[in-house]
Amino acid sequence: MTIILSSILATHYYDEEGIKCPQPLSDDNGILTELTSRLTKHGRVVYVANDPFDTEHNDLSAPPVFKGLALSGLDFKEKILLDERNASEAASIILEADLVILSGGKILCQRDFFDRIKLGEILKKYDGLVVGVSAGAMNLCKTIFNFPEETGDVGSPLWVDGLGFYDKIIIPHFDGETKSYQLPCDEIDIVNDYIFPMSNGKTFIGIPNLSYILIDKGNATIRGTAYSITDGKVKRIN
Repeated sequence: MTIILSSILATHYYDEEGIKCPQPLSDDNGILTELTSRLTKHGRVVYVANDPFDTEHNDLSAPPVFKGLALSGLDFKEKILLDERNASEAASIILEADLVILSGGKILCQRDFFDRIKLGEILKKYDGLVVGVSAGAMNLCKTIFNFPEETGDVGSPLWVDGLGFYDKIIIPHFDGETKSYQLPCDEIDIVNDYIFPMSNGKTFIGIPNLSYILIDKGNATIRGTAYSITDGKVKRIN
């Protein structure tokens, strides 16, 4: 299995009304090259939802990703959205896939879904390509720093066990040049109130949008700019 841990997969953009619109992937930091070279077969792609019960949102979220891949030359014969409606078939759906995309969203919601479908056990048997996006990437790690993005998330556990496929703690959407979080969180100062204080005695790996970590045969390589965050100090590491 090959894993890509990313902040975003730019197969789409949001228009002025917040509607998700497909677009072809650019080759930022070689992402399209990696996908194209590793996906020698275009049989099945699986998009694993964040909230398996929010089927209306899932039905709107997955198709632009599939279409964006097709616009990039990655047009799969079979496109499957995995959520609560077909969760009982998760193993057979994933093990026959060429590409599995773990969507972004809420850490704990997605982690519960992963536990119920036994995703960790499934992926140990899987021999294809997995792309974890934001929360999906974090849930693939051994340890998750579950910082809140909304006021309603405050009070949730800050430390969560992940699936264990990467042993470092990642912070997606982190811009080390401006020391800012690249998603809108108007009511919470994620960097100064959570990321910097909780980095005391720990090291986080900050991954800006469009950067990613490639894990192949157990070897992890950072593609694009990334930062280490330790004791509230930021250092560019790539």
